[in-house]
Amino acid sequence: MATTEIRRTACSLDCFDACGIVAEVDNGRIVRIGGDPEHPITRGALCNKVNHYLRDRFHHPDRQLHPLRKVNGAWQRLPWDGVLDLIAEKLTRAKERHGTLSVLYHKGNGSFAGLKIMGERFFNLYGGVTQAVGRFCGGEADYGTTQSFGACEIHDPLDLAEHTRLFLIWGRNPAVTNIHMMPVLKAARARGARAIVIDPAVTKTVRYCDGHVQPRPGSDGHLAVGMAKVILAERSLDHARVSAISDHFDDYLALVNAMSMDEIVRRTDLSRETIEALARDYARTRPATILQGIGLQQYTRGAQTYRLIAALGMLTGNVGVPGGGVNFGNWPWAIMNKPVALDRRTSPVRTVPVSKLAEALASTTDPPLTTAMFMGTNLVNQMPDTLATRRELAKLDFRVCVDQFLTDTAECADVFLPSTTMLEEEDFLPSYGHLWMQLMQPVVAPQGEARSDLAILQALADRLGFGPDMAGSPAYWIDQLTSTFPGVSHASLKAAGGRLWPEGTPRVPWAEGRFKTASGRFVFPATFDDDPVLPSPEFPLHLIALASDRAINSQILEEHQRGTPLTARIHPSVARAQGLSDGDVATLVSPRGTLRVRLECDDGVRADSVFVPKGEWAKHERGLNVLIEPRYTAGTGTAYNQNFVRLEPR
Repeated sequence: MATTEIRRTACSLDCFDACGIVAEVDNGRIVRIGGDPEHPITRGALCNKVNHYLRDRFHHPDRQLHPLRKVNGAWQRLPWDGVLDLIAEKLTRAKERHGTLSVLYHKGNGSFAGLKIMGERFFNLYGGVTQAVGRFCGGEADYGTTQSFGACEIHDPLDLAEHTRLFLIWGRNPAVTNIHMMPVLKAARARGARAIVIDPAVTKTVRYCDGHVQPRPGSDGHLAVGMAKVILAERSLDHARVSAISDHFDDYLALVNAMSMDEIVRRTDLSRETIEALARDYARTRPATILQGIGLQQYTRGAQTYRLIAALGMLTGNVGVPGGGVNFGNWPWAIMNKPVALDRRTSPVRTVPVSKLAEALASTTDPPLTTAMFMGTNLVNQMPDTLATRRELAKLDFRVCVDQFLTDTAECADVFLPSTTMLEEEDFLPSYGHLWMQLMQPVVAPQGEARSDLAILQALADRLGFGPDMAGSPAYWIDQLTSTFPGVSHASLKAAGGRLWPEGTPRVPWAEGRFKTASGRFVFPATFDDDPVLPSPEFPLHLIALASDRAINSQILEEHQRGTPLTARIHPSVARAQGLSDGDVATLVSPRGTLRVRLECDDGVRADSVFVPKGEWAKHERGLNVLIEPRYTAGTGTAYNQNFVRLEPR
């Protein structure tokens, strides 16, 4: 007789929440998934994306379950042994002809599970390769936050629910991208707390808050300086105390004093009264927290913006206190046990910026790049200048893509390897939105011929002569990864039911003015490096990409994209100026390219901006990165939102 089993795992998608998952399994088939009610943060709820994961990803007919090779432009099935032999042969040939640096490797964030780092170990054992480096989303925030505090750490969300009296939700849309922050917000507001959204876009989160400030895109640093001017002018500050726990405080004060309020008003496109009211609200309501999001960092000076916002927390005494903090994300990956990846075997190490990959592919020599392997990434879709990237990849001798669907990147490959999903693999999962660490456990066997990334790499290592150095079960490698987290191991996670709070992790970081910088003090920004984010007469509209509640990044079903243009949300006056109206098809033009869109007119959006969803696919002529200028920023990110377009009739 068939029996239904309940099995637990966790969601490894690129998301703040890292939800606990409960799966019902009947005769080896998952029949339902839901949220784990025992998870302290996610508490039995899943987002819209994962609620439909079985239908839209796991069982979807477009999911690829067999190795494929492209022959004369068409995909053909190939046995695993045959395809692994082929890849090993190509890697061996590349090494013999040009050296290992002729191989390009990039791991994306299709999964945030810890064992994905094993690709680095594999390629270091191979000899050291050229790595495409850079962050699709959080690089500037992590870089700026680490410069200020010494590490990326956050408050326990439940601390905010209990203590916070004011939330400034700055460039984050938790109703879509961080849904388990919404119950925190609801609980706090039920006891009298308020919430204000700071965002050029009218997001879903706005409807659940008490106010909305809409600065000009890219002016967040100026707004932070303007708020500091008001706070310093009106609030008695313990200068000696702040100086005692910080560096460059006097330099920062000079920076703030040097910028006029008139210039801040001009750059932010906000009234002086709005800036003053926001600053007073934040300074006079304690404890107050700032929740920073992704969008405000996607500019050339994104890291600086995070530092200027962090400084506000120090000025108001909201750092290191319950209910306070300047919170972007937790980043335990920075201290995960990296020796698992081995020291790099090639000297000098060679890296290229993934955000300028087309340029790197075209210009890299001695040796040139000839072979590429991509794992868990859709970089052709997600990185700037899609068309040039696709064109340059086509010039390589051999390309491998490991994924679950035939994405824009997969279509550029010669070989496609089907990988397992988060429901079929054992792994270790930290979170960047809360402080719990989890054990991912396979709830069913891999579907079809899908294999985990680890199994694929181990099989290739066997063929290339370093199999013993890659051998070991997921449990063994999880123990290696977690050795830097006190009390966390495969066995302890298993014994705890799949999740643990690492020993010694505080609910409130930076208490008593102790930071993780080299000096042990908070580091104020000492200078303001301006790069004006202002449109030109030729390209008068800011182009802003927004996350969708339908999908994570580019994990979007093709059936939802075929035959229809991308939706672009604009102010009606912008459409009228071109003789267009709601529902019309038009063209966005940037210095890089053009994109056909269908207009959605909205009186609530800024009249200097156009808002489009991110992640749609270029092969269906919906990918916005055909418009984006390639840039490589200080935190290894790219300036997605520092791009400008004009609207033209179709």
